Amino acid sequence: MTALTLGGCAYEWDSLRPGPDAGGATDVGTPRDTAADTGMMTDAGADARVDGGTTDTGTTDTGTTDTGAVDAPIAMDVIDVPVVIDSGPPDTGPRDTGPMDTGPRDTGPLDTGPRDTGPMDTGPRDTGPVDTGPRDTGPVDTGPRDTGPPPCVGPQCPCAPTTPAGWCAIGAACMGGTCVVGPTAGALVITEIMNDTMAVGDLGGEWFEVYNRVETPVDLRGLRVRGNGTEMFEVTGANPVVVAGRGYAVLGASGDTAMNGGVVMTYVYGSGAMNLSNTSDVITLVALDGSTIDAVAYPASGWPETSGRSKSLRPAILDASMNDVAAAWCPGGPSFGAGDFGTPGAANVCQ
Repeated sequence: MTALTLGGCAYEWDSLRPGPDAGGATDVGTPRDTAADTGMMTDAGADARVDGGTTDTGTTDTGTTDTGAVDAPIAMDVIDVPVVIDSGPPDTGPRDTGPMDTGPRDTGPLDTGPRDTGPMDTGPRDTGPVDTGPRDTGPVDTGPRDTGPPPCVGPQCPCAPTTPAGWCAIGAACMGGTCVVGPTAGALVITEIMNDTMAVGDLGGEWFEVYNRVETPVDLRGLRVRGNGTEMFEVTGANPVVVAGRGYAVLGASGDTAMNGGVVMTYVYGSGAMNLSNTSDVITLVALDGSTIDAVAYPASGWPETSGRSKSLRPAILDASMNDVAAAWCPGGPSFGAGDFGTPGAANVCQ
């Protein structure tokens, strides 16, 4: 037996232990709680605790479940952006309603020159090449206003056929922007004569050829051509009858290639104006002033005479004086057109 000392008094431990309780149930401890936990443990029934003989009949905790709303997330505080306040006067100008500029951005240097206050240029857009030449720093021209080009005084002067006289001197004509002068002595040379045809009749097949010895084109208008006796015609026309520089021209009785044997004529004088004799004849070229440019007289004998072949001046002899002798001439060829022989409008070939 163990003794317990409290406040100076000694007690036996066993004597302090309570004895059997004859009037109430023995507290055998709390059995396992098998009831559902609804917030507080139920202290009734099998789980009743005996305390001094009475049963704990405390009520069940029926407190409500916390159904408060879930706290919403707090937005992050955005950093304040500084705002520039425009303190200038309000813009009262008209609203720009024009089309949007979709062109490339101008990245050139800033133009710091003075403002252009001149009149607006309403002319057509200049699409020509950019002028990269040096700036003209010469004096300003204060002379009288230029009212047009002066009259042309040389074969190379520019001209226009719509202006009076083509801006060319009297007796010349404008052709392709160049003044072509009238024939002068020695400028034209008679180089080929078809006076006796074989493939076609003489009435439409006769022609003769002249050569321009200078580099400048020559307008034949005003040229007069004489034959034997009173035969004569003058070259006329609304348009220039041009012989190119160092070129040939063919003047014939007919422009119909079926009648003339296949020759392209520069000028057609007609069968009634002049007939070229098969025996002897003369051809004379007369200038506007009445002077003779060239003349060829072929007699009945001594000169080449073959039916169907032209009388051709030898290719090396293109001179208005040397073509006066029979030795300078030869039978022409080769065959052309309908079958006659010669070289109308081209350099001669002797055969």
